[in-house]
Order: sequence, then structure tokens, then C-alpha cells
Amino acid sequence: MTQNGTLYEIVHDGGNEVVVRLNANHPVYQGHFPGNPITPGVLAMQMIRECTGRNIGRNLRFRSIKSCRLAAMVRPGDTLRLKMDISDDNGTVKMKATLTGAENEEDLRLQLDAELQ
Repeated sequence: MTQNGTLYEIVHDGGNEVVVRLNANHPVYQGHFPGNPITPGVLAMQMIRECTGRNIGRNLRFRSIKSCRLAAMVRPGDTLRLKMDISDDNGTVKMKATLTGAENEEDLRLQLDAELQ
């Protein structure tokens, strides 16, 4: 199930660079964590997977994750910049992505190095 339109919306699509805004009213924030809501890392990774698939025009699933670094919390209502370095190697999509604050690229939230198919 895609989270685009429910958990987040794409504000700007520049191909390998996408700006997204998280929906502060998404139900996940009621339980993760009450009084101090944060976006679960797995949902942030799903958002990156969906944006990568959108970029290359096909649905993808993770094949392997070489590294994933959750550097700072992703909070409801955040506007974030996703930069993707994508290559296609005989059907295996290799992707390195960084998720930062939209206005401050030094505000690193997540780094991901993965293979998708």
C-alpha cells in the first residue's frame, strides 16, 4: 500500500530530488509515540522506496539494505528533501538516498544504501 497521499505528499518533484511534507494528522502518530510523535524508520524507508520507484516508473521492493543510518528524528508535519542517486544494473536498482530538512541540507535525518528490484 502506497503512503503517498496519506503519510506524505510530494510538494516538489525534481526527479532525483523530491521535497515531501509529512501529514501531521496521520494515524501512526497517535501510537508512535503519544505526546512525542515521530515517524517510524520503516515508514521513512518506505517513502524513499516509493519515491525511487516513482522516479524510474516502476514498483520496487527492497532486495537488500547495505546500510541505513537514522541520524535524527523525522517528525509529523516536517517538510523534507530527499536526494536519490539511482542506477539500474540488469533489473537491480542500486540506490543511495539522503533525507534532510527541506531548508537545511546539513539537517541529516536518514541515509540509506540499498538494492531494490
